[in-house]
Amino acid sequence: MTQIPLPAFLDDRHLPLPIEVAQRWNFPLLTIEHKRQTLFRLHDWLTGLVDEKYAGQKIRDYRRPGELFDQHVGSTHTLIEYDSKHREQNFEYVTDRLLYLAVMDIRLTKKRKESTPVSAIKHYLAVSGAFVDLIRRKPETVVTSGLIDPETAFEAGVNEYRKLGKPDSWIAIRLEGKIKREMFISALNAAVTEYLNESHYRIATDDIYLGLWKRTAAQLKSELGLSKRTSLRDNQPNLALAYQGIAEEISAQKLGDKRMLSWYQARIIVQKVAEFIGAQAQQTSRFLKTDLATGKPLLAAGR
Repeated sequence: MTQIPLPAFLDDRHLPLPIEVAQRWNFPLLTIEHKRQTLFRLHDWLTGLVDEKYAGQKIRDYRRPGELFDQHVGSTHTLIEYDSKHREQNFEYVTDRLLYLAVMDIRLTKKRKESTPVSAIKHYLAVSGAFVDLIRRKPETVVTSGLIDPETAFEAGVNEYRKLGKPDSWIAIRLEGKIKREMFISALNAAVTEYLNESHYRIATDDIYLGLWKRTAAQLKSELGLSKRTSLRDNQPNLALAYQGIAEEISAQKLGDKRMLSWYQARIIVQKVAEFIGAQAQQTSRFLKTDLATGKPLLAAGR
């Protein structure tokens, strides 16, 4: 990756880092002062990094119940302003931390690498230290974003799981699974011509679970007594994580051989891979007399 030297003024920090980025890549970024802090217009930020179409689509996703704006209520402030077509619209102004979360959320497809500044901006922010705090919670993002040294990121991930009492053998499989998950999502984005959002990713994930375990994520969470917002994979046994990772890695490889797929065509590929791996998983489950998806004995699971 090409190293981008930081400008001399970065050390002095006379300007907020997002403003420095906007000036360096020559895009507008409106700000307001709200409750003694500077907030930045998210639409401007995402438009500058990718384009206006992406900004509109992504912000609509963030407005959905349970998504980014709900998760960070105190970090957003909405104003009614005029858009580029002189129509009144709601615009969210957010903290710099939410700007960085939004950056980490941008998938680096081949097209975006070639036609937008997002790859260079990600690297610039990484060098500035903007992601140091965030990376502790999402170490897998280094795989697709190249934001920070992989060894540092994985060490942070290991430490977080150790605090939860997870054994190192489980942690290794869980972190490897996060890498494969990122590969899977990136491959979906690259192969499918349509814009994909979180609902598409959830459907694709359920296609994996249904092929492997004949149950959706919601059904598995119910069997494990987990709430809707609790991470399923943080509560599954080693073998479940391993088989899910294999299914996602192979799906990523099969999707990587294709381009210009419809969402329906991509799902067919994922479903076929999951069913293929699922047949092997079911044999292993019967051999061990254990429901691999939950770790429960087959008889106790009613299977």
